[in-house]
Amino acid sequence: MWKIVIVDDETIIRKGLRQYIEESSYLFEVAGEAKSANEALNMVEEAPPHVCLVDINMPNMNGLDLINILRERCPSVLVVIISGYDNFEYARQAVQLQAFDYVLKPVPKSDLNKLLHRIDEHLQAKYPLHSHESRVDKELGLPGYTGDGTVLIQKVTEYIDSHYQDPELSITRVAALFHINQTYLSKRMKQEIGASFLDYVTELRISKAKEILDDVMPNIKIGDLAVKVGYKSQYYFSRVFKNRVGSSPLEYKKHPFGYG
Repeated sequence: MWKIVIVDDETIIRKGLRQYIEESSYLFEVAGEAKSANEALNMVEEAPPHVCLVDINMPNMNGLDLINILRERCPSVLVVIISGYDNFEYARQAVQLQAFDYVLKPVPKSDLNKLLHRIDEHLQAKYPLHSHESRVDKELGLPGYTGDGTVLIQKVTEYIDSHYQDPELSITRVAALFHINQTYLSKRMKQEIGASFLDYVTELRISKAKEILDDVMPNIKIGDLAVKVGYKSQYYFSRVFKNRVGSSPLEYKKHPFGYG
């Protein structure tokens, strides 16, 4: 099993990530939790894990400084930054420090599953003698695309799945990226996956919002949630959410299992 150490000064975040990881279909074991960078260093040097999930904002020593030290002392450890800061400078430094990924909190469970899938593939390629099968062959995708259809639509949906948080995501941009006509793209999506471009993006964003609201851990503001899933306007997000779910985000937060 791949061993993971979770480094975050918030207990509720550490426990939530542990639960997500243990419930995933991949063979990861949480080898330890650390609430500070110094505690993490001692833990990692004593028994190096395969992966460290590291928060940036921690007391005494921040996550970026921790990663810099890990690069010197334990270069084989794969590092993923899980931060509440959507900051270009932090992301730039993460790239310089060769972090595997930079993920924004709160993390929808399906996004974490995709991250674990990518880490698992990377580690299996890096350590072929330790390769293994996942516990269960679970579907990683979001409601909508199931793997049927052409390579084109598969690539388009993969792109959307990876960029749904971008408020500038549009059919114009995606069609240009794949060198096809906008109308043709939406028509092909409707034929192959049963949803137009707009419907697919909207369903994706709302399902991600519901995942976060279903999670009792983060006490996220609705305005922050709107931005998190790709909407500039809290009002527009709330209107779309209510139209799709049958309740406002606030109502859903109070009674998440009372709505479809």
